[in-house]
Amino acid sequence: MVVRKDFTIRQVAETEADKLTNIHAICFPRYWNRDVFTDFFAVKDTFAFLVEEGQEAVAMLVYRVAFDQAEILTIAVLPAYRKQGIARKLVEDMLEKCKSLGVEKLFLEVEVGNDSAIKLYETFGFQHINRRKLYYQQLDGSLTDALVMMKKLW
Repeated sequence: MVVRKDFTIRQVAETEADKLTNIHAICFPRYWNRDVFTDFFAVKDTFAFLVEEGQEAVAMLVYRVAFDQAEILTIAVLPAYRKQGIARKLVEDMLEKCKSLGVEKLFLEVEVGNDSAIKLYETFGFQHINRRKLYYQQLDGSLTDALVMMKKLW
């Protein structure tokens, strides 16, 4: 799986939790520590894709499958690598894997105001199905809403 010749995408497991944590810490003000990622992998059918440029980890996507449903737990691209189609390729690869596993519906939560992410999901056919009030906590302690989005695969 290649985004362009200098980027590679590979499926990873708990052994790469440090790389996933580092990307998350750079991309989110309230990032998840290594234990969160190792806990994810302790649950059956949790998958992650890692994008690398050479030896540098630049993006990731973590998702979980449960029966005929899946949920994107997190997706992140380092700021210097955004607007290069990496997030789009991650979502495409995840959708392909979900279809091969028999997933019928895919869910995610995205922060209100994250317009580029919302637009990306909408281009893949995700629809707004709910709003979680005061879901994301900011560094200053304030809370922002999350949009719950869903896509039917079949």
